[in-house]
Order: sequence, then C-alpha cells, then structure tokens
Amino acid sequence: MSTLTTSRPRLRLRGVTWLVAHQHRRILTTAAALLVAAAVGTSGLRVAYEATPYDDTATGLFTNSAYRGGIAAIADFFAHAALLLPLLVAAVVAGPMVARELESGTYKLVWSQSVHPARWFAAKVALPAVAVGVVTIGLIGLFRVLWGPAAGDYRLSWHERQVFLVLGPTLLAYGLLAVTVGALTGLLVRRTMVAMSAAGLATGTVMAAMFALSEHLWAPASATSGDPDSVQSVPGEFVVDTGLLTASGERLPEGVCFVPQYAACYTEHGVVGRWWDYHPDSHLWPLQLVETGIVLALAAAVAYAALRIFRSRHA
Repeated sequence: MSTLTTSRPRLRLRGVTWLVAHQHRRILTTAAALLVAAAVGTSGLRVAYEATPYDDTATGLFTNSAYRGGIAAIADFFAHAALLLPLLVAAVVAGPMVARELESGTYKLVWSQSVHPARWFAAKVALPAVAVGVVTIGLIGLFRVLWGPAAGDYRLSWHERQVFLVLGPTLLAYGLLAVTVGALTGLLVRRTMVAMSAAGLATGTVMAAMFALSEHLWAPASATSGDPDSVQSVPGEFVVDTGLLTASGERLPEGVCFVPQYAACYTEHGVVGRWWDYHPDSHLWPLQLVETGIVLALAAAVAYAALRIFRSRHA
C-alpha cells in the first residue's frame, strides 16, 4: 500500500536574494520581532480600551481614561519612531548592506560564483525595499489602530509632522527614498561609517526640505473674522498664515501692529478684523498624495542614478 503525499508550494528565497537575506538575517529578524511585539501590545491595549467603556474602577484595573492616556502616549512614540525610520533605513542600507561589502571586497567572491553584478546590486536594493514596505505598512496600520481613540490628544493632531507621516503612504515613500539614497551613498563612498552618516544626513535634509514645503503643496482655504486680536479657527484646522484685515479688504502681515500702542496702529491702518489661511482636515489626503508623488519621483531618480553609476563602474 502506497502513501500519497501532496507537496505544498512554499515561498523560498533563492540564489543571490537568499544570500543577501542570510547575510542580514539579524537585522531582518529584529525588525520582524519588533513589529510582531508592537502588534501584540497594540491589539491588547485597544481591546482593553474597548472593553472598559466607562470610567468605573469597579469594572477593571484601569479606567477608560487611563487606557486612552496610555494609547495616546504609545501612539505619540510610534509617530516619532516613524519620523526617524527613514534615517535609520538609509544608514543601514548605505553601511552594512552596500559600503561594507565594497570596502572589504567580499562582493568579489559572490560575483565569482556566476552571480551577475547587476543581480547582486538589485538584490541589495530590492530586499530592503520589500522589508521597509512591510514594516512601514505595519507601522501605519498599528498607528491608526491607536489613533482612533486618541485623535483628540494635542500631540496627535493630523498636521503634526510626525503624525502626518505615519497616517498614510508618505511614510512608505520616504522609506523607499531612504533605500535608494542608502544604496547610492554606499556605492559612492565605499566606507561603512562615512556612508552611514552621509546617507542619514542626505535623507534628513530631504525630509527637512519637504517639511518646509509641505504646507504649500495644496492651496489652503481662507477665512476672516471681525476680531483682529484672535484667530477663530476650529479644532482640526492647520493655520499656516494669518494677519490683519483692513476695511478695504487688504491683507496686512501680522507684524504691522506688533507695537505697544496696537489700538492706535489699528486705527491708523484701518484694521477691522483678521484673516488666516488654513488647511482643514479634509486636506490631509491631497497633501499626503502630492508629497508622496514628489518623494517617489525623487526615489526613482536616485535609483536610476545608482544603477547607472553601478553599471559604469562594474559593467
């Protein structure tokens, strides 16, 4: 009597992709373990929060408000971790994954085993890109699980830079940009520590520049009021500019009447109210998508440059 066995297809890494994954298995395993631990902790905290609907200490160890405060603190930590993630990715790809092999010369052994140089470099870029995609999507999902109950916390307003990044695909775009910047930097510098520093600095510079431009990537809405001394915005609005309004409708800058005798200054300039430009919360996705598109275009340009340079040096 014979026994029939059915083999199930399994996803296996082969060739140079397996080699790259094996070389950096500690980094990949650590990232996976941290993501799983964060998922377990986040799910447990959200379940505990939902199971404690009232501020009644008799129904559980902590009140609903205590759970909400804990959720807000962890969500704030996730958001700041997401802000630093692209810098870490750029440093890891530039140093341990690319520059160290070029510096030590171990890449020559791999190439001597019938591995084409272009395949080796592609694996060095593709594997961290996939890993970054998994980690960032997981981080975005976990943050959104926490953000629901804690969205009213002042630290978690949608327009705070770290919160804005982790709410949508912009974080993924910066992660992919970091991979390409790291690969290009490691290829050019070929010194592990210097490449790590340069890649982190380059990625941080791009992120800082985009932060300065981010509020101008979508046309803001405008509003006015008859009170020149205060901006009467509503919660969730991101005020990007404000100033004084004259009777003729002219918009004056904020500093015109920044003097002790401001009432006389108002009279002198005919100030009757205040204007302000702002982004309502409905602008979250337009701003996200425009910035994501710009960053992805930069990532594609850097990847193309890295590939051209690699081919010219190692054809």
